[in-house]
Amino acid sequence: MNTPVQNTKLVQELLHKLGDVVHKIQRERGCAGLLLDSLGKIFSRRYDEQNKAVDKVIAELRAFSGRTDVRDALPPSFEARLTFLLRKFDELADVRDQIRLMKVRYTQALNNYTFKFTVPTIDAMIELAQREPRHNSALVSAYSNFLQWKERVGMERALGARGFYTFSFRNQEFCDRFVALVAEQRTYFDTFKALASPGQIAVLQEAVQDADLRALGKINDLLEEGAPPSEIEQYSGETWFELLTRMIDGLRQAEVTLVDGLEGAATPVSNSSAHSGKMAQYRPFLKSLPMLAALADGDLDELLSLSQVREYEKDKLLFLRDEPAARMYIILEGWVKAYNGLETGEEAILQMLGAGETLLESAVFLNMPTPVNAQVVEHATLLSIPAPVIRQRIQASPQLAVNMLNAVSLRSQRLVQQLELSRLKSAQERVGWFLLRLRLNQKSPDGTILLPYEKSIIASYLDMRPETFSRTLKKFKDEGFKVATDYVVMPDDNALCGFCDAELAGNCNRVHTDECARPELSDLVFKPDA
Repeated sequence: MNTPVQNTKLVQELLHKLGDVVHKIQRERGCAGLLLDSLGKIFSRRYDEQNKAVDKVIAELRAFSGRTDVRDALPPSFEARLTFLLRKFDELADVRDQIRLMKVRYTQALNNYTFKFTVPTIDAMIELAQREPRHNSALVSAYSNFLQWKERVGMERALGARGFYTFSFRNQEFCDRFVALVAEQRTYFDTFKALASPGQIAVLQEAVQDADLRALGKINDLLEEGAPPSEIEQYSGETWFELLTRMIDGLRQAEVTLVDGLEGAATPVSNSSAHSGKMAQYRPFLKSLPMLAALADGDLDELLSLSQVREYEKDKLLFLRDEPAARMYIILEGWVKAYNGLETGEEAILQMLGAGETLLESAVFLNMPTPVNAQVVEHATLLSIPAPVIRQRIQASPQLAVNMLNAVSLRSQRLVQQLELSRLKSAQERVGWFLLRLRLNQKSPDGTILLPYEKSIIASYLDMRPETFSRTLKKFKDEGFKVATDYVVMPDDNALCGFCDAELAGNCNRVHTDECARPELSDLVFKPDA
């Protein structure tokens, strides 16, 4: 029978073995990218060598995890997850065959390595570290953000090598994807620094060379500034790969030391006072949300301690379609559009999301790539929760799992309603419904409805052209509404009631009262017991 100290050491050794596998697969992913982009002209031998390196560390993981003392040290139910991972690694052979035969596209190969192998393994590592009783929870939080940061640097190695080798930095869509990845990477890095102890930060500083960080930062800054390709294209694909590999190898060294230091009662540097103040400011609002309302205060505080409040300026890309769903977002203030691009180059806005609404809950729940693009349309404040944290909390809290399921179901229902709105209702009915929705959300006492974002975005959201939206607003003006650039004033409290439906009625404080102008909708709205 193992002692608690022996169990901790065995868990940490297993984390090292899993970390070796992730590190080697991350490098194989980068090699595969250059192999495919060059149609086998470069990195063919290096790819084969990396296959062998990956197979070796997987074999070592299998041997170590098969030991009886290691199995006894695992948290309850984690053995099944480890068995699942080992079976997933068997799929590497098929992925490699497709790559060698050039039967797979670059993006598909990248996604295979990411979603089949690195992301599930990192999630398992975070869960294992969190569930080890002798680990310090704050140090584990910093470590988990470090792992996610390192994975994004690995993705940057693969994408950057492609950008330099194939001159993809001349393609704006590629640049946008790269910039979004860099922003996500910085989020994890900033969170790591906010949560890490002085010792953890020192480990990182010793492991990564300043010259590498400066070179990486320079390219990232140029991309975010929209510099011309002539300034960005400073490296060959191979040189970039070597630069990032040297940096990631340094991160791996730091990771080993971080794992060895997870045990104990050391108190890390807490979030900055500004960050803590923002979290405290929004805590009552978060507690009121259906997804989080039923959580015990201690569980909510623990969840928030692993999250981050971040502000985003207008037009900031949050994520692009088919990226890893690394975080779930809760909108605290502002507006975000979820959209997909059309072949014509136009955008199809699927949803406009405001305060209290969530982004990527279904993708995080299912551990799937992001299904849409998302962009801030007005200055916004968001709560960013790491995906592994959400998934681990769902397993630990049945109530949170039910709440998440309700949120996903509600989102599905709203998408159906949005489809009905765009297909079956006239332009005036769509605009009236939208204005009423704003009215109920804003609760303005004088009938003023603020238009929260540009009219062109509203028109796209309502599936109409801007000129159609303008003509429709003129019809409202003819009916007594005051229409200005950024607001609309109702002539009386009931002026928009004709556009109400069951969903909107549920948000109206006059439903189930004699003041309701649409009493027929009352029967469709849930009425709580007195």
